[in-house]
Amino acid sequence: MKNTLALCFLLYFVPAAFSQQKVKVHLIATYHMGGTTDALKVDGNKDNILGPERQKQLSALLDILQKTDVEKIYVENTPDKQKFWDSIYRDHYTKKRVAMRNEIFQIGVKLAQRLNIRGGVKCIDWAYDESRNLSDRLFAEYAAKMNRLCDSLHIDNHDFTIYDSIVLKQLSEFNSNIPKQDLVTVFRNLNSKEYLNKFYYGNVSTYLDKNTEGTGAFWTQYNMMRNVNIYSNIIRDILADRPQSVLVLYGAGHIKALKDMFEAHPLIEVVMFEDYFKE
Repeated sequence: MKNTLALCFLLYFVPAAFSQQKVKVHLIATYHMGGTTDALKVDGNKDNILGPERQKQLSALLDILQKTDVEKIYVENTPDKQKFWDSIYRDHYTKKRVAMRNEIFQIGVKLAQRLNIRGGVKCIDWAYDESRNLSDRLFAEYAAKMNRLCDSLHIDNHDFTIYDSIVLKQLSEFNSNIPKQDLVTVFRNLNSKEYLNKFYYGNVSTYLDKNTEGTGAFWTQYNMMRNVNIYSNIIRDILADRPQSVLVLYGAGHIKALKDMFEAHPLIEVVMFEDYFKE
């Protein structure tokens, strides 16, 4: 009798839980307009994002993104920088002059102002902090030991296959052409399945082609650790507030991993940039 009641309970409540309105997560891959220490970077001198022509193109890009009518915008910076970006948003919102090349400002802050998002942008990036919690401290210890192992084994480019060189060359050539292209075109290409797959391979799975002494698996784990924690920061915030629609503005190297995790969640409906152009 008890088993029958439990089954009836599940049959009644589980469909109701999964039939609730899904949260739309708009995933937007970007390049780093303000520069980066990464090997794959865009020449900021050639890409004059503050110039009148680029600003005109940026306005056209924002016109497209504004149609999403999102309630929150998540950006690639750690929570300890939140107060800084809050102040930048206040300055921009009150029409004080702000001249920043960074995509967080040029896209995230400007879009938040257009949509009148009260909180501006939300920083949800992750970098392990040994002082914050035990899991971060343990990961820091593990990473330090694995780094020492890699150094002792003299890991170098010979531990990569030819495919790594091919893909990295293609990504580098693509990025070198960004300053010559219209921004909407750039973002359509950045968010294409082909480009995101290449970046995922170059950033995450290329290390597994040879995986000498297991060090390749470590570097894949290291990069994916960040993606998993980024996703965790976002999904916990979504589940706490239950907005109808949010936008994630992130470097292109993270988008495929985030997309796979969000698509698996029963509450989430993923929207990609290319979907905006479908009839």
